[in-house]
Amino acid sequence: MKRVLIMLFLAVGLNLSHNLNAATAIGVISLEKVYNGYWRTDVENKKLKTKQEEALDRIKKLEESLRKEGTVLGNMIKAMQDPRLAAAERSKRQQQVQTKQKELQQMQDAIQGFRERTRKDLELDMRKQRDQIMEEIQQIVSNEAKKRKLNLVLDAAARSAAIAPIVIFTDGENDLTEEVLRQLNLSDPKKGSGANKDK
Repeated sequence: MKRVLIMLFLAVGLNLSHNLNAATAIGVISLEKVYNGYWRTDVENKKLKTKQEEALDRIKKLEESLRKEGTVLGNMIKAMQDPRLAAAERSKRQQQVQTKQKELQQMQDAIQGFRERTRKDLELDMRKQRDQIMEEIQQIVSNEAKKRKLNLVLDAAARSAAIAPIVIFTDGENDLTEEVLRQLNLSDPKKGSGANKDK
């Protein structure tokens, strides 16, 4: 009887182990490597960099104009303080100084507004670019995972809230990184149709 129970427990244990393994087929991927290695990421990053440089160049020119107008204002104030000026002329120049000060304030506000709009636009473009690329990556990961009959794919480079790695160990058997990267880069126009980026 004891022997029968032992055999029964072993059978149940083996069956449970089989079911557990079958239900938890897990793959891994280095999402950072795939994202950075995808040719479209480089193209989109260069577009964003160009937009940023153009915006910075425009801001630089606007600030240079502001500095020049500031110099003009300084000269106007100095001229207004000339003790030889008649009262009527001094009053006239005071009004001119006040007008110039308002113009400078408007220029400063415009530069600040442009800088803030540019920052928001670049952040929005960056999010859109990242989301579009991630959708493409996820689609290929999903197809490859189904092909390999995987139930779950984890990012091997991901970190937990405690900055600890989420994937502690993997034997690399179900690592999708290189295959996903290969499929993504088949469309790289620099490599030609059907080319492998690694070659």
